[in-house]
Order: sequence, then C-alpha cells, then structure tokens
Amino acid sequence: MSAAILRVDGDTGALTGHYEDGKFALSHFSGERPYLIDVTPQSDGTILLTLNDHFGKRELTAYRPAAARARALPEPTDPAQHTKIKDPTKPLEFSFRDVNGHLVSNTDPRFQGKVVLANITGSWCPNCHDEAPFLAELYRKYRRAGLEIVALDFEEPGQLEDLTRLRAFIKHYGIEYTVLIGGVPEQVNDKLPQLVNLNAWPTTVLIGRNGLVQGIHVGFASPASGDFNDQLKEGITTRVQALLAENQHASR
Repeated sequence: MSAAILRVDGDTGALTGHYEDGKFALSHFSGERPYLIDVTPQSDGTILLTLNDHFGKRELTAYRPAAARARALPEPTDPAQHTKIKDPTKPLEFSFRDVNGHLVSNTDPRFQGKVVLANITGSWCPNCHDEAPFLAELYRKYRRAGLEIVALDFEEPGQLEDLTRLRAFIKHYGIEYTVLIGGVPEQVNDKLPQLVNLNAWPTTVLIGRNGLVQGIHVGFASPASGDFNDQLKEGITTRVQALLAENQHASR
C-alpha cells in the first residue's frame, strides 16, 4: 500500500509499507525527507499517526473533515493565502546573478510586458524537485505566448562555492528558464523583504503583464498526492493562461 501526507509546503513523497498488528507501517527515504510512520485506526474514527523523521518522534491525531469542523479545529492552511506581498501596488523587486555571474533584475527587458512566475526554490528541497519538471514543461509550452519563469535559488553555503548540485538540477530537469542565485536559505526574507510570511519551499509568485503580483502559491503537491497534484497543475496552468490572455500592452 502507499500513502502521502500533504502539508502547506508540499507532501512527504510516496510512503509505502504494509498492515500488521492493527496498524499500517509506512516509510519513505530520499535524503532530505526520510519518514517512518505508524498509522493506527482508532475506534472513534480518528487515526493516530506516530511519525519518526528529521524532526524527531511525535504523535498526531487525524480527523475526518466533518469531525474536525465539529470540534472547531482550524481549516488546513490555504497554499494560495499563506504568503502575501506587503504592497500589491508595487512590483516584486529582485536583482541577483545567474549561474554564469550575470546580474539579472526584475526591470530587465526580458520581463517587461510578460507574465512572470518568480519561483523561490533550492536544489536541496525535495518538493522543489517535484515541481521542477512541471515548471520546465510549462515554460516550453507558453514561453512564445509571453511567459517567463525566473528561479530565485537559495543554497547552503558549501553549494554556493561551485554550484555543482544546482547545475545538475538544471540539467536533470531540462530547465531552460532563468535561474538566479539569491543566497543561502536563511537570507530569503532579507533578500525578498516585500513578501510576508515567506517560509515555505517552494513558493511561486505569479506576476501579470503589468508587473504586479497577481497571486502567490506555496508548496507543491507531488504525484504521490494523486488528485491534488493534478488539481494544482491544472489550477496554475489555468491561471497562467488567463494572465497571458490579458492586454499585452497593459501599463504599469
């Protein structure tokens, strides 16, 4: 059997295992996100989750949606509402060097009058690996219609010295869009101060042809999340299509 736990920043990847002694024993390992989880159905209809991961061991109780609402528990965080921009009347500003050392800014001609996805990412981030093939395909399909994607990449200090892993990431997923080096993950809020509650990897900022932010989506549900993956990709694609259809001569 297989399962996945979906959080606001993405999911755990596919957890696989078996049922024994009244519980499901599931695991997953891919370097940055190892998990060992016992899933035990309870007599009251809840599920007890015993998690062992890089955060340590902890227990959580899962409720069906109706039961959670009856208990007045908060709704799951909306990935489209988690991160905001301080002033939506101002463009998202960035100015970083690309993998070849060239300075690239949001004011460069390549971005003017275009729909832009500014993708905050890192080659260390499992959910960024899940997202990269989708963005690469989206760019190939819509770049001629006016879509630009710019990855704002944040890496550990050791990786910034030669960018070997990032270059492998770009090659592996066939990334043709612009990749810029923002710094280390701990600097993300200092380097992008216009964004509020920026703490999920990846985060994608949707920018219209007028240069203003039209939406922000955090996280990425991988194929392990089934329909959630399909719905997410369809939703972002539909949003991009709508932004591309807007007046190409819209002024700032």
